[in-house]
Amino acid sequence: MSTSQSSTKTVAIFGATGGTGLAALKNSLQAGLHVNVLARTPAKLSTLQTQYPTTLHITQGDIRSVPDIKKTLVSTTTGNAVDVIISAIGMFLKGLLMTSDDPTICYDGTLAILTALKELEAEGKVKAEPRIVLLSTTGISSKRDIPLGMIPLYHAVLCVPHKDKKEMEKLMIEGEGKHRNWVMIRPSFLVDGETKGLENVRVSSEKPGEEKKEATAVGYAIRREDVGLWIVEECVKSTGADRWSGRIVSMTN
Repeated sequence: MSTSQSSTKTVAIFGATGGTGLAALKNSLQAGLHVNVLARTPAKLSTLQTQYPTTLHITQGDIRSVPDIKKTLVSTTTGNAVDVIISAIGMFLKGLLMTSDDPTICYDGTLAILTALKELEAEGKVKAEPRIVLLSTTGISSKRDIPLGMIPLYHAVLCVPHKDKKEMEKLMIEGEGKHRNWVMIRPSFLVDGETKGLENVRVSSEKPGEEKKEATAVGYAIRREDVGLWIVEECVKSTGADRWSGRIVSMTN
């Protein structure tokens, strides 16, 4: 299957009710794209639903439910699978030790998305291979991609979510998703705040298994708004988005 290059993309976003996923959702809607969202609590998106009643389509459900995900992956405009899938799934951390009641949500959610996509293919509803953009993190690479001062935070405090992200990456790069058209996003530490603009986003990329030819973009933090903006501009709207396929993209402000 070839990747769709139509001028008006259809998008499905998971993890869209907050953070980077919400930033990607807002930028997609502002660009006039039709966006499907899976949300446990659709009321969190009520303001956007009112603003974009014909282009925002919300399915209430759970990220581990394959039937719910299948509904989200099917475009309301074509009846077929969407062009781009954005997974900004993340876990809720609590306490000083940053523990979670759901320590495998990223892996489980990604597996459910891949399972749903495979079922849609069997049903003849995937006409072109969707691009899958996944939000991961820096600090889990075999090579240092974070400042030295961030190492205690990343390796001690954030070990629970990072283990989940590692397993998610392995699933996509080496497992069920290895033949898919994926892009893995590794942002530095995510912070709130208005976008600084793409001109203030430093990016580097590498392809697993190949010798890296560029220096890794290392920094302390990046705004969630900038990551969401970059994803939409580079992986959804851009006609040159295929250059990111099968690559791990590190980014920071």
